[in-house]
Amino acid sequence: EWLEAADCRAELLRYLKEHVPQIFCLKKECSPQEEEELAQSRLLYPLECFLFGEDPEDGLEKLKQGSTSSQLCGRVFKEGETVYSCDCAIDPTCVFCMDCFQDSVHKSHRYKMHASSGGGFCDCGDVEAWKIGPCCSKHDPGAATAMVTDDCMLEPELYERAEKLFRILLRYVTDFLVWEENFELPAELQPRAKENAYYCVLYNDEHHSYDHVIYTLQRSVQCGLAEAQTHTALIDKEGRRAVKRGTFRSCQQAKESIRSNSEHISLQPLRVEILHAAVMAHQTFALRLGSWFQKIIGYSGLRQAFCQVALEPNADRDRPCLISRLMLHDARMYKARKIVHELIFCSMLMDAEFKRLFAIEFTKYYKQLQKDFINDDHERSISITALSVQIFTVPTL
Repeated sequence: EWLEAADCRAELLRYLKEHVPQIFCLKKECSPQEEEELAQSRLLYPLECFLFGEDPEDGLEKLKQGSTSSQLCGRVFKEGETVYSCDCAIDPTCVFCMDCFQDSVHKSHRYKMHASSGGGFCDCGDVEAWKIGPCCSKHDPGAATAMVTDDCMLEPELYERAEKLFRILLRYVTDFLVWEENFELPAELQPRAKENAYYCVLYNDEHHSYDHVIYTLQRSVQCGLAEAQTHTALIDKEGRRAVKRGTFRSCQQAKESIRSNSEHISLQPLRVEILHAAVMAHQTFALRLGSWFQKIIGYSGLRQAFCQVALEPNADRDRPCLISRLMLHDARMYKARKIVHELIFCSMLMDAEFKRLFAIEFTKYYKQLQKDFINDDHERSISITALSVQIFTVPTL
């Protein structure tokens, strides 16, 4: 139906308008496993059927057979993960992940190992990062040639569908990751009837300790110690957390109570907002789509389609392209920041030509990104500004 529709975007958004709120946030709370199964069967599976034009498993199998493994590793490091550097590196920021290091010539060299602060990625396969031995045995293409674009030609129909789908979904993801309206949705996603269902959402800050937040939650939303500890740990990890679901009035009361109780402890109250459940649902699915993109663009032909769409100039020349919109909101994002960074790593930075085009975009907004980073009062373990070491240390860029 989406393929044959006169306006594919409107048809697809109509489907998301109906199904996303039914799975995320509106009904009784599902377990994470149930929620993931529903998202997979009712949202991601239909999207993959549209993309491949057949059963997704068959489509992915054909892609696997037609693609060669990349010369670049590109593994994104988790915080605390062991990474290795060697005297052979062009500069101190060039590192191997453990697997690539063990299969490389560098393990018999003079090397250092340290814990990653998270957000970087493995430079195995990048000939501009190493004086000798740029590849481990797994990523060695057989000759030490410059980083090349993986040639995995998609069928024209598949590439066309990928561009069409990625254009709709990446815009949807971008819109909701930078969305600032707490009660309203874009016109094409507005439900026919608005339910009186809201969330009281608590955000992370650098002014209150764990114990302060736990105490405030126990007093304000009448939760037990264990539940308050879980909420607090997730707020610290993900940047925000819904601590109450109910009518607008009950969420407003919870908000006022949280602000009042936290003000007694610190001069500054905790940041707490009320979001309509439908807004929360679409934001949750936008995050899930970010992870889905990472999986689906592991195949170079689809990666090229994604990069093409992400860097496409906006019809309104005064507005940035989609990937730049996400970069410019980095300091204001919560959990989404990590997903956006990983998406950039596994797309733009894995392809020589798109890395060059991305470097131009990054440099265009570099001054603003640094200003936002300086003005942000949160202790960020990762920031979009850290991408400068992936760009400004590369001779050809």
